[in-house]
Amino acid sequence: MDSKRLLERFFRYVSCPSESGKERSFCELIEDELKALGLTVRRDEVGEKCGSDGWNVYAYLPGEGEPILFSCHIDTVSPGVGIEPVVKDGVIYSAGDTILGADDKAGIAAVLEAIETICEQNLAHRPIEILFSICEELGLLGAKYADYSYIKSKQAVVLDHAEIGSFVNNAPANMHLHIEITGKSSHAGVAPDKGIHALKAATAAIANIPCGFADDSTVMNVANLLAPGKTNVVPDKAAFDMEIRSFKEEILQSHIKNTETAVKAACEAIGATYTISSERHSDVLYVSEGSPLISRLKEVYTELGVNTTVERTYGGCDATWLSYNGLDAVNIGIGVCDIHSTDEHIAVADIEITAKAILAMMI
Repeated sequence: MDSKRLLERFFRYVSCPSESGKERSFCELIEDELKALGLTVRRDEVGEKCGSDGWNVYAYLPGEGEPILFSCHIDTVSPGVGIEPVVKDGVIYSAGDTILGADDKAGIAAVLEAIETICEQNLAHRPIEILFSICEELGLLGAKYADYSYIKSKQAVVLDHAEIGSFVNNAPANMHLHIEITGKSSHAGVAPDKGIHALKAATAAIANIPCGFADDSTVMNVANLLAPGKTNVVPDKAAFDMEIRSFKEEILQSHIKNTETAVKAACEAIGATYTISSERHSDVLYVSEGSPLISRLKEVYTELGVNTTVERTYGGCDATWLSYNGLDAVNIGIGVCDIHSTDEHIAVADIEITAKAILAMMI
């Protein structure tokens, strides 16, 4: 592994903007580099479904043994245009008022550096597959809509977690709900008693819906409470959104049922009606701690002098969709700190460790 080249690669990647929905330039950059290294590259045209001018980038390098897939996301949050990376005391920051983009370009740099090391040193290696997804930050959309029919691997390493040596093997199912309540409008000053106050029904329902940790395997949240109108009119429409994340499907369904019970009771109390629509954001991710993939990851990081942990997280990542499509997928830490902020940073040493670990997983 060439440390100087790795750093230059990372700087090159973060300097090419790829905010969610505007990934085209970076997609082209990565395609060109993968092709130059001799990989077969395929465009997974999911941009229209995701609302993006880019596409998922799939690449394949033949080898011997069982194939393995490496996954990162191409997009960044905003502000991600005009990034100027600088190194201070061995740590990389953005020089301006932007994010750094280490989430997730540090992962992409590590993967590409490992592949270039294999190619230049002619190292024996496993068949290597790559899936770099778009619009991850908008709800894992690239991974959700990816074409999995041509993926050969049964194991996947996702590089999108924070702490070096930390492996996420368990993440919850995530359900989004949209609740609409219909009442009856009336003049709020002259005839308030003739109206049915949709907003009051919504707030009564919300008061009986838990937020935060609902139990030891579930978190819930309510947002976007809306009831547009004038102050002299009893609102006849109200709506709000919800998110429920749970590690256990039966508990998830129980909370969905309890939510509807709360909404129904609040509406019946004043004569309002309601509708509830739902969308499944992602399914449960779970890979056994004793699996061959996690065992090998532990071995690799221990050899690099890094302590390892296996943990569950309430956060989402592309690994959930890889798991849904039949792969053992583990999300590994790459060392990025203060993500989604202008204080985002990453140590040079952590990018180097990640590249070495990925190389070891490939050979």
